Amino acid sequence: MGKKPKRGLFGARRPSPQPQTLMGQFLRAVMLRWDEQTQLHVEVKKYGSKDGNELTRATFEVAVRRYFPPDVDLRVISGLVYEMRQVFGEHVPVLETEMLIRSALGEDVPTDDITLKPEMMARTFTLMGLTDKWSRDVSTVNSVLAEAEELVRQRGFDPTPAP
Repeated sequence: MGKKPKRGLFGARRPSPQPQTLMGQFLRAVMLRWDEQTQLHVEVKKYGSKDGNELTRATFEVAVRRYFPPDVDLRVISGLVYEMRQVFGEHVPVLETEMLIRSALGEDVPTDDITLKPEMMARTFTLMGLTDKWSRDVSTVNSVLAEAEELVRQRGFDPTPAP
């Protein structure tokens, strides 16, 4: 499902974009389950991550819209959430995850009452689950994060740049 890197002059592949923010680099490490996620978490705590939640929300939105067609059957969403629950355990908030996915796809569903902790858990587990569906393809993850960073900036936020 991932896109191939674009070709530059003379057919050479251009490298995929890299996350330019500290939170983007942290999310990439989490999504790909890289060992460096622990060190990046320390850096996020040390330097702070201005607008980090907004970047997580935008990354979720971009990833969900890239993975699912706009007219996806609700059973497909439920199936993904069920698979995530099997892999990640009871920490996956099922109802919240389904509602946030449906909302990201443009459906008018009630999400205002979802508090921050279950919201971020649902978004993070979904990002990890979709990354697994993409066979942990680094270029796809980088592309999703680059698009999300741009989206966040367009919305008027300014996430902490990577050191």
